[in-house]
Amino acid sequence: AAGTDADLIIIGAGLSGMACARSAAENGASVILIDKAPFAGSTFQTSMGNVSILQIADNEEFWQFQDGPEDTMDDFIARYTKATETGKVDAPYPDYDRVKALMAASCETIAWMEELGVDFQQSFTKEMVGTDTVKPDASNLGDTLPGAFVVEQLVHSLDNLGVDLRLSTEALELITEGDAVVGVRVDDGTESELRAPVVVLATGGFADNGEMVMEYLPEWANYGQMVHGCIGEGHKLAAAAGAQMFGMDSSFERCNLMGDIPNCTTWGYWTPIVLVLPNGKRFIEEAQSHDAAQAAVDAGYRQWWSIFDQRAFEARAIAHSVEGNIKSHEDVYVKADTLEDLAVGMDVPVETLKATFARYDELVAGGEDTDFGKKAWLESLQPPYHALKLNVCRYKTSGGVMCGPNNQVLDMNDAEIPGLYAAGAVALQSFASVSACMATGYYTGETLAAL
Repeated sequence: AAGTDADLIIIGAGLSGMACARSAAENGASVILIDKAPFAGSTFQTSMGNVSILQIADNEEFWQFQDGPEDTMDDFIARYTKATETGKVDAPYPDYDRVKALMAASCETIAWMEELGVDFQQSFTKEMVGTDTVKPDASNLGDTLPGAFVVEQLVHSLDNLGVDLRLSTEALELITEGDAVVGVRVDDGTESELRAPVVVLATGGFADNGEMVMEYLPEWANYGQMVHGCIGEGHKLAAAAGAQMFGMDSSFERCNLMGDIPNCTTWGYWTPIVLVLPNGKRFIEEAQSHDAAQAAVDAGYRQWWSIFDQRAFEARAIAHSVEGNIKSHEDVYVKADTLEDLAVGMDVPVETLKATFARYDELVAGGEDTDFGKKAWLESLQPPYHALKLNVCRYKTSGGVMCGPNNQVLDMNDAEIPGLYAAGAVALQSFASVSACMATGYYTGETLAAL
């Protein structure tokens, strides 16, 4: 259109923003993608890339693997509800229609991502962790984490599609004419205006904004910060343009508080592992380690220990994180040949830790975790033992910009704001997962390119 710089301007070059840019460009739209950081990919750079999928009859042509009976949407929603309703407070979400749409599109989204040369493989089944799950094949990546590899491939694709990626470019203010958003004022060292009939907010949450955390989630104030760069600029831009916000001071997920070393809390998914409190007692089903921080807080602690053996340590995720972080976390890592020495190094009661492992080995021998219901990796650990101390930490926020079914931002009267859309965690009405970011970016870009 005359007087515009592109068909779409996307603010935020994280996973949802890059997926939106790629999808829109593939469908013929001209796209400017901006991010305040000097690199694309944001927090996904350190991800192991696990993606939840739903394999149902309607998307069978895109199934990623076949393991057991066919899933159904109703069964998935029942499992999802059980998980997310735990600890839920009064909030107008999750939006189950949105959840269903995201998961119905999950397998097709992965097939679309594989066109980049990223081979996704089965990582977990719904029987293990509640959803069938895939992750990028890391066997040939060397020291490159799967998330970083996905980001590299996406950036390469955006370049080939002619997307105008502008890094170190901060969005200052949305430009409006009447009720419509028509562009954004930016600062890349010099302030200027970019114009487009559509602006998409894909800026993530606000866990790294101390002021917003104090305003909406003051109970987080004393927790450490894991994810950096999520400062809530999309929330502020939308609010200033008259957008309706929701759930800023609440959460339907119990994984808001996580450990302070990348990927540490999800190691329980991939290898034999035992989680214990500072008192030496096991306290959670390890495959649900994303809930460990909240469970620790509920038990009166802000720390817990992740204990694993050499098999787990040699897995890329753990070895990479330990080697990359141990110098700055010298007081949180212990290695020992006996449980007695491990307990001493961890400063936990020796007899309690020994009793915990005796009970755990008893459960392993019986083939069933009757204490916590562990389904995946119910195996005994073998010396040498490794232990990492994990701290309760701010990770991701729930709540944000209210959107309609097509991700168009709503005003205070539930009317769509012309020209303004949102994708990913900034508009969280379902769950802030890799699946949601990929899927919302994918179909939002496709939809907007047709406008």
